[in-house]
Amino acid sequence: MTLAVAQQERPPAVLHRQGRLWIRRAGTSTYDVMFRPTGNAEFRIATEDGLRALLWGATIPPAQIEEAIAALRTNPEHEIRNLTLSVDRLRKLGL
Repeated sequence: MTLAVAQQERPPAVLHRQGRLWIRRAGTSTYDVMFRPTGNAEFRIATEDGLRALLWGATIPPAQIEEAIAALRTNPEHEIRNLTLSVDRLRKLGL
């Protein structure tokens, strides 16, 4: 088998991950955030504005960001489903 044939047989690199962003209210204005199912870490965000900034960085539409913030004011958890993020964006966000 030549190198060219071996390279053709490899599956393409994964450039995006599909999943959901899970957010849990951990205090008065503190939030834990994780990308599921492939997230590497859970992050604690100290403020509501910090959560907005993270969601904006994850390319969540503004209306969906405000929906999540409003939901977390009355519920301890919220999920943003059917989210596709590039592997590069996940890395930059630390997720």
